[in-house]
Amino acid sequence: MSKRLNDLLIGKIRHNLKTHLNIVCGFSELLIEELEDAPKFADDEQAEAALDKINESGISIVQHIDQMFAAHNFSLEDVFSQLDVQAQAFKTCTDEFVSRITNQVAWFQDQGPSEFFADFEEDFRKISSSTTALQRNVESLQSGSITSIETLVEHEVLSRDDVALVRKFSESLEGTPDALETKYPSSILVVDDNPGNTEYLSRKLIAAKHDVSVANSGKEAEAILNGGKQLDLILLDILMPDLSGYEILGRNKTLLQSKNIPVIVVSSLDEQETVYRCLESGAQDFITKPVNFMILAARINSALERKYLLDREEQHLARIESEKQKNEELLLNILPRSIATRMKANERLIADSVSDCSILFADIVGFTPLSERLGPVRIVEMLNRIFTRFDDFCEEIGVEKIKTIGDNYMVAGGVPKPDPRHASKIAEMAIAMMRYISDLPIIDQSPLNMRIGIHSGPAVAGVIGKKKFVYDLWGDAVNTAGRMESHGQAGRIQVSAATARLLHGEFDVESRGFISVKGKGDLETFTLRH
Repeated sequence: MSKRLNDLLIGKIRHNLKTHLNIVCGFSELLIEELEDAPKFADDEQAEAALDKINESGISIVQHIDQMFAAHNFSLEDVFSQLDVQAQAFKTCTDEFVSRITNQVAWFQDQGPSEFFADFEEDFRKISSSTTALQRNVESLQSGSITSIETLVEHEVLSRDDVALVRKFSESLEGTPDALETKYPSSILVVDDNPGNTEYLSRKLIAAKHDVSVANSGKEAEAILNGGKQLDLILLDILMPDLSGYEILGRNKTLLQSKNIPVIVVSSLDEQETVYRCLESGAQDFITKPVNFMILAARINSALERKYLLDREEQHLARIESEKQKNEELLLNILPRSIATRMKANERLIADSVSDCSILFADIVGFTPLSERLGPVRIVEMLNRIFTRFDDFCEEIGVEKIKTIGDNYMVAGGVPKPDPRHASKIAEMAIAMMRYISDLPIIDQSPLNMRIGIHSGPAVAGVIGKKKFVYDLWGDAVNTAGRMESHGQAGRIQVSAATARLLHGEFDVESRGFISVKGKGDLETFTLRH
């Protein structure tokens, strides 16, 4: 029989014994909590003492079970040869505790507070039935001569199903490694005040391809944590003279969580309170000394896999956020912020009536022949340089770029947000544009020149399109502004009478007289000096 099958059969015997005790200990603990939490039973010291005896008796039997099997070093053959003697001794010590459990349950039923027993009768029934089942298991162990697996079945220590299950499970473990294997070579910090422990752990971890740092005190550990070293996992002792493992976990919880650094506590302490406090303080796992390195490898691999999953999730979320930011910036380059916000809120139709705004059209004089002479690359470079600077002016002055069509640049003031200074700001924009163009160097042996036209009045603003959408303006005011530009003069800013009235007293505006405009008749126009 293989050692693995041997160990699993021993483990199954011990498991069957402990299964019943788990119910005894668990439900007695629940009843103690119920007794403490219920005001009408809170002062019943007799009941509390009785429940404590039940719980303590169950724990004592668990300890005896562990001692019994540990004494044989988990050798099934050894158990076979001495089982009668050992089982009789085991039965003698367990009978005392079983009797105590039975008596205390009976006390509750016959003499104890009937109201409490009535409230929790089902819980007491489970304790009683589990105690009886444990007795039967103990009696089976010492009922006769056990010399083989078959006699274990005959004396009902194990069932045939138990044996079949153990054999099948043993076969499934054939591929389990016998040594420490590492899926994720990583940077690990080992923290223990005993240099022998840190050296032992370090050498095992280094052999498993890990990069290992060592701290022989809590302060050394914190110095490494705060020193910027990239760490993937920490193996942490609890009892250290300067800083305990609890303190390290508590003081560095935020740092550890922000970097997804898992902590596995490695300690000789195995009390429930210790394990609970470590996990509650932020440790991901707990393993007792002396360390079983096969188990440690599995715990390390599990912790590192979780860390790497969290890291990848954060990287993915960061990429999503980055793309979201890029999309946001792109959207704001296309639409005004307030309009973009409304679109993201799934507003289906954006169409606003603007009572008063100012609209500017600008056009490069002689652009068509110039583009033919310069070629596509140079003309695009030129337009990009000019319009990029115009975009800067829009942002600085507080007006809204509407669109560009070829060499035509359209700007509006007072949209999408109303602005009482819309005409003044558009005038500032026009002057800045004209001055910038005038200062540009000569291109193709001739200076660049522009025509700019401005008109003020009501309009309709909204978003059109589903894919290549655009924020645009419509209405007579838009058409009139376009006419101001197309019927203007090179190097001049032509404004309508409506705009001139709004600029009066703030800007130098000179009458140009009346001009004939197709579809409009004769319109009075003005020139904005720059």
